[in-house]
Amino acid sequence: MDRMNRSSAQPRENTLTKQATHELLYQGSGKNLYQIDRPEFLIQEFKSTASADGKKKTKVKIIGTLKNDISSYLFEYLEGFHIPTHFVKRVSDTEMMVKRLEIIPIIIKIFNVAVGQMSKRFFVKEGSSLTFPIIEHFYKNTDLGNPWINEFHVYAFNLASPEEFRILNRLASKVNAVLRAFCERREMILAAAMLEFGRHKGQIILGDELSPATLTFWDRPHGSKMNRDAFRPDRPDAEEILTDLRNRIQRKA
Repeated sequence: MDRMNRSSAQPRENTLTKQATHELLYQGSGKNLYQIDRPEFLIQEFKSTASADGKKKTKVKIIGTLKNDISSYLFEYLEGFHIPTHFVKRVSDTEMMVKRLEIIPIIIKIFNVAVGQMSKRFFVKEGSSLTFPIIEHFYKNTDLGNPWINEFHVYAFNLASPEEFRILNRLASKVNAVLRAFCERREMILAAAMLEFGRHKGQIILGDELSPATLTFWDRPHGSKMNRDAFRPDRPDAEEILTDLRNRIQRKA
């Protein structure tokens, strides 16, 4: 169900970019959100910075374009599996139109491999494959450091209803399953995913972005060595490695 390859040389619509009528609603380290004259939609602009851990950043002019390429393709791919997303269309090299969401302040992290803090927290060897994906939940609040929470926090703090929480976990699991299979056909491993969701017209849908900022891609082992850092966006050769990732993602498999 792979979508047609979208070459970076393909003409793009630029009529919505950088207009004075666009109100900046959100400014983050990796992207901005702008209000346009259609209240149900926003413009999501990818910046030229990339980070693998939220701290160390690389600035390369083309990174915004590559992140937009990758995110746009993967959002469209998931839609083909009936996974609702906020993606509407691409409007320029670095921008996409998205549905305006009421953000659910829960970050869902899924681990297919023991990596990062999850590995340290449970004393599991970094890089160990997991027999079953592990889902963890975090309260989306940067002032508090996005703390780890459980189901009881979700209900006590009125972050989501029990039915919404079930939907969140079901959608996150489906996103993970689809993208894992997608990566396997491209000789890659989806080691972990960080997903965010929101409400739109009564429906819970996938938001944010789908790029190395939120997805941890590893190169599949060749021989006995696994290249875990193959697609880290904070590498000095970020442009080259993200271009390779974009091309691998967009190829038919």
